[in-house]
Amino acid sequence: MTGTGLMFTASDGAKLCYDDEGSGAPALLVHGYSANRKFWPFQRRALLDAGYRVITIDQRNHGDSEQVSFGQRMSRHGTDLRDLMDGLRLTDVTLIGHSMGVSASLALFSLHGTRDVSRFVAIDQSPKIINDEDWTWGVFGVEWPLAWAQANMRHPWGELGREPVVPEHVALEMAKVTPHHHSFPQDSFPHEQVTGLLMDHFVADWRDVLPRIDIPTWVVTGRHNPFYHPEGMEWFAQQVQRGSYSIFENSGHEPHMNEAELFNEQLLQFLRNTP
Repeated sequence: MTGTGLMFTASDGAKLCYDDEGSGAPALLVHGYSANRKFWPFQRRALLDAGYRVITIDQRNHGDSEQVSFGQRMSRHGTDLRDLMDGLRLTDVTLIGHSMGVSASLALFSLHGTRDVSRFVAIDQSPKIINDEDWTWGVFGVEWPLAWAQANMRHPWGELGREPVVPEHVALEMAKVTPHHHSFPQDSFPHEQVTGLLMDHFVADWRDVLPRIDIPTWVVTGRHNPFYHPEGMEWFAQQVQRGSYSIFENSGHEPHMNEAELFNEQLLQFLRNTP
């Protein structure tokens, strides 16, 4: 059944919300932390117009999905994606993740491999967030002594002043989704209910997963990134078996919004070139 505001039950009993629109080859879009399935307005339109079936999910404890105390770990979020793909009998999936949605995708690959996924788009997420002796391309300012306080929003992280001003048309579009877009932490999001998830996101290390990703992978970042080093994103692309890399010069954490037209053009080109 296609439509919007649909629900499915994950294998651990959590009820999760998704939209399923269009027909053709499926594209599954996975949002980042504190966002929801509506954070893809520009990609949704472009992919539908190009003849794709577009599926967007509210990850658990986000959007209209059930607020649950269990499953607050990235591994569970990856299995949620597998459950949705199995329930909808999806094959030849283009998997597109942004920020924590990339980590959920990497959890999927770690636990279940790339079965049924034919292409992967990773928008601005390091495979390891915490910086230490052998990794310096995590989130700016996040290190082990501060991580718990940062996950509890008691200590700042990132360099938010680097984020470019949102184009007016983007701001107008996103105002329909949330009045708090680009205020961080978002006042409307119940961070205190998902501290465990954010901490698990912080401490996860997906670097060993990357070389096992055997599908065409496009890694994307923005020049004025408030969280990540471009070198780390480029390294990500080099570690996967069939990777490519793009940096958007007028964007920060959300190139798919700040430069939506150019991003969509390159996205559709990536899809055309990887049949």
